[in-house]
This record gives sequence, structure tokens and C-alpha cells, in this order.
Amino acid sequence: MARKPTPEKKKPEDRGIRRTCATMDEHRRLLASSPEYRRRRREIELGTRRFLENFAEEGLRTGVVRIPVVVHVVWNTPAQNVSDAMIQSQIDVLNADFRRTNADATNVPAHFEPFAADARLEFALAVRDPNCGVTTGVTRTNTATTTFTSATRNNVKSAATGGADPWPSDRYLNVWVANFSGLLGFGAFPGGPANLDGIVIATRAFGVGSPAANFDLGRTGTHEVGHWLNLLHIWGDDRGEPDECAGSDECDDTPNQRIETYDKPTGIRISCGNGPNGDMYMNYLDYVDDDTMIMFTRDQSLRMHAALAVERTGILASDGLVPVTGGGPEPDLWVRDTPDDTGAEPNPSTERMWASTDIWVRRSPNGLLNQDHQNPRAQQENFVYVRVRNRGCTGAGSQSGTLRLYWAKASSGLSWPAPWDGSVTSPALMGDAIGSQVVMVNGGEVEIVEFPWTPPDPADYAAFGADAAHFCLLARIETASAAPFGMTFPEISNLVDNVRNNNNIAWKNISIIDSDDEGGRHAQMVLATYGRRDGRLRLVFEDPPEATTSVFDWGHVLVTFLGDAIQAMAKGEIGGDGFTQLPDGRLHIAVSGAEIVGAGIEPGAAGTLSLQFVPHPGKSVGARVLELDVIETDPEGDMIGGQRFVLKTGRAPRARRPATQVGLFDGVEWTPKGGCHCC
Repeated sequence: MARKPTPEKKKPEDRGIRRTCATMDEHRRLLASSPEYRRRRREIELGTRRFLENFAEEGLRTGVVRIPVVVHVVWNTPAQNVSDAMIQSQIDVLNADFRRTNADATNVPAHFEPFAADARLEFALAVRDPNCGVTTGVTRTNTATTTFTSATRNNVKSAATGGADPWPSDRYLNVWVANFSGLLGFGAFPGGPANLDGIVIATRAFGVGSPAANFDLGRTGTHEVGHWLNLLHIWGDDRGEPDECAGSDECDDTPNQRIETYDKPTGIRISCGNGPNGDMYMNYLDYVDDDTMIMFTRDQSLRMHAALAVERTGILASDGLVPVTGGGPEPDLWVRDTPDDTGAEPNPSTERMWASTDIWVRRSPNGLLNQDHQNPRAQQENFVYVRVRNRGCTGAGSQSGTLRLYWAKASSGLSWPAPWDGSVTSPALMGDAIGSQVVMVNGGEVEIVEFPWTPPDPADYAAFGADAAHFCLLARIETASAAPFGMTFPEISNLVDNVRNNNNIAWKNISIIDSDDEGGRHAQMVLATYGRRDGRLRLVFEDPPEATTSVFDWGHVLVTFLGDAIQAMAKGEIGGDGFTQLPDGRLHIAVSGAEIVGAGIEPGAAGTLSLQFVPHPGKSVGARVLELDVIETDPEGDMIGGQRFVLKTGRAPRARRPATQVGLFDGVEWTPKGGCHCC
């Protein structure tokens, strides 16, 4: 949570008020007045259901999505013209709450801790406006309207009615801040009119230290962004219905709850037969005070990502966080290396260069619907997707190039061009080209390219016990036919430097482990030299720089050496720090930064490290994506390469679907919970 600025004095009328959210009022108004809205909501909800039925078992998203935000400050008095610091405090709250790094996450009751989740979403103020101009991500409008009301709530979204016009909702999250009476905020569900899309927050409830006594921690923003990502109130909005236990928020891991909860409840509150644990009133989508709402669940996180996949796909490709340089960048094809990559050359990010979210594998040709990575299946057809971007301004022209895609057997010591060029064939083919396609992308836009790919036979790698399904992918865009092929920095053997220096080269290298049992799961990493060097082997096991929590907060890692090439190293003297060697030869690692130093591998030889994550006994991890980088360095400590291990925690059962009923969305079949699914 961001440090709290000096709070303004609370107004008497702000003491004792209760949370009010007009999202459902606005939703019902549109249902009654707009056949198009009714149709779009039906389509979106059916698409969401299909997405969850097909992909819920994969668990949380592997990558992190960064959402560009524009804040429209609409003010009548100087006190309503909220400061830049207050705006940043609201962004900080969103990042903490949606990444589950909020300081009060530790207050989640033990019986709900297994369901609390990191939603894998981050937010940042836009740096590029819709006209390709430089922006702070904030607009300020002095209005003659002294107070917006529930009846005039949408006036704030138009300059013609005393507010501020939205930016394109397919590229930005619009946030309006203004003086409201009668409500704290409201959000727009996906599928509504573009000119009304976004969220509204009353000035008195915006940011950390805002004037409203019980709503001064920025959680109104968290609540309303949840609606913008298609989350429903946790009690199902069935107050006043004949059966107030019949409504649903469409998330199986939130208990069925009768009505909304206000103020600062404590203890277990049972309704709708949801004992022994009762209502999940500390959820961000209930109505409690800011200091009491502290969690999303796994199923809520999945539903939010379904919204991005089904309706808000433009956010995934938005250029709102790509800076405008000089008079505006010329057309420039690129592929993102890291979530914070903006296409600069070299990439100044401290994040690892081998986990691009612009490259992903799917085991079926569904990568446009689900733009997240699966590890491939060997000897079966998989589909690789590469998102090619153009940093140029919209309308500034297009650029074409040849997109080339390569695979390599994953290892710590990959170089260029071997093994990607197919020249390394011992003990098996260690890499090759997958294919190439000509691409042309207009300025400010993206193109997603699909490549069918069948990885080789796992038996080919039995000599060093390698993980059968784990490979690395390398995408390169050539914009010239001769060397250096349009690269800003000519390519060298050091692959990390090539990727960092050239925005048209990106690298994907991830092993995914699903850990649902007490013993944890295993994943492997190949160690190889490909004839490029010898000498001592140095490996570092550490949290990625961008990690929000450490894998070692939740368990430890056991390392086993496999294959003749590194067995000698395992049996010999192993130096380093941060590990313990067990009597059976395995290494026990419990801290980030552990380093292993041992005898080198002969040129051309290969072996395998097997990693096992073992959770701390009796400690609930909840639904998280934990990451561990294993990095190989040269004798001078410079990075040669590495591999990222992604540990997905939290069980992912297929959603249970009891008998359905027609509910809030006019013809969409909704599922009443009929009891608690949390116990």
C-alpha cells in the first residue's frame, strides 16, 4: 500500500456514510433502454462462460497485463482539483490490490486464505495520448457544475455536459474524478457504449487520504475497476427478490451470500447456508469500508482475464504506455521483451530478457482467444503466437518485415546463432527454424502471427534426462535482406545482449509447474555449452526483479543433478553460497540469490538440473504465480542466459454448474450457487 499523504480534514457529512455504488443502477438503465446493450451483454457472458469452461483448469494467467490509465479530473473548486500525488496514490492502491501485495492481505481469515489470489494485473498512467502526443495520463477540466448527482452521473463523461470526453476505451481505462452526491462511484461493465466506458469515483473517495473517513484508502477504485473487468457484487445483487440466496456472482470460490455487507464487520457471518465459514465480506466486491475489503479470489481473477480475452482485447495491444520520442516515432516493428518494455534500444529494464509475453504457445489453435502461454507437448502439433507491434504513431504509415521464429531445447547457455540454426545435433537436434512469415503492421497497431510447430521426440533427449516438453522460442523481425538485417545493434553470440539491444528480437523461456499437493512438483533445466566455452559453471537461483513475492516465502527448492555430463560436478566439490548439500547429493535452497559454482561441462556436452518446489508445511499459499530465475553467468559475473520457472498454486477444478435460471442479464442463464463452494 502506498504511503498515506497528509489527510484532509474529514467533513461532518462524510462521517458515518455507507458505501454506495451505482454500477447496477446504470446496468439496469441500459438493459431497459438499449437492445444493443442487452445483446452485447448476452454475448459477453456466454463468451465468458465458454472461456472459463475451456481454460479455467489452467489456473491464473502466467504473464502480467499492464493497463494504461487516463484520469479525468473534473473540478469546480480548487479543493476538488486532486493533486498528481493523490492520483499516483490511487494507481499504487490498484497495483497493490490487484497483485495481492496490499499490506492488509495478511488479515484474510485463515479459512479464506486458500482462495485469495494475485489477479496478475497492473496499472500505469498513460504516456501516449490518442493523438500520439506526450501525456501525463491526467486531464483536468474546470466545470461549472458544482455537484454531479446519481441522476446526472453520466454528465461527467462528456465535455458538452460539464465533464470530460473519454479517450478510446479499447486502448485506455478511463477514470473520472468529480464531486458527487449520493454515491461513491460506479463502473461500466464490458459491452456498454464506448462514450460511457470506464469508472467514476467521487472526489471524496479517490486516492489514499481522501476526505471520506471510511473510504480513504482508495478501495472504491479497486471495487469499480473490478466491475469494469466484469466482476459482479459478491452477493449476486438479489436484494428484494423473493429468494435473496438465488443470485450469483458467477464465481464458485465465493460463498453464496444473502445481501451486501456494510461498515466493519468481524468474525464469521453465516447466510444462505454457507457455514461454517460464512460470508466473504472482506472481498473487494462487497460494500464494507475500505479498511475491511482486502481480497480477490482465484475465480474472480479468472473472470477478469476472461473479460480481457472476450471483450477488452484492445487493452492487451494498447500503445498507451509506449513513450512518444521527439516529434513522434517513425514506423518501427518490435516485439515486447518484458511487461515494462517500451521498445527503447537498448531496453533499460532490469527484468529478465527471456520471458516475453508477446510470444506464447497453445496446444490448440486458440491463441487469439487465450493469449497466455502453455508449455508445448512434444511430438504433437502446437501453435506458437507472436505479437508484432509498431511503435509508430497511428496514421504515420506502416512497416513490413520478415518474422522468423526458431526453437531450441531450453538450457542456461543458449547463444546465437547456435543452436537455433540447427547446427547442433548432438546428443540430439538442439534447435532449428520453425518458419517465417512476412508481416506488415500500421503505426500504433499490432498483428498476431500464428506458427504451427511440432516439437521433436522426447526420447531424443533421454541421454541427459531433460524435460520432454520444455523448449525456448526466439522471434526475430528482419527489415532488411542483408546483415545486420535491420538490427540497430549487429548480433553477437551473447543472446541476452542481442535481445536487450534490439527491440525486434524477443525470447521466450518458461517452465510451468502446477503445485497442488504437499510434495510439490518437478521441472527440469538443461545445462549445455554447445561448444562455445568451458571453465567453471556458475548458477544463481533468484527471484525475478519484478516479482511481487518470493517463492522462498512459501517453500524451498530441491535441486537434483541428472546425466553423466554433470554427475561428476555433483560428486565433486561444489562451491557457492546460500544452499545446503544433502547426504544424497541433492541441494537444498531456501533463499533468493543462492549461487552454485562447480566444475565446467565439456564443450558439446549436456546435463540436467531437476528442480522440486516443496511448500512449507501448514502454510497456505493461496492462488499465486511464483517465479524463480536460474541464471548462468561467466567468470566475470556477466549473464550468459537462464531459465524461468513459473509455479502456479491453487487448485483449478472445473467449475460446478448446478441448474440454471434466468437472471440479471436478460436472457443469459445464470447459475445460482445454492450453497457455499468454499468449505
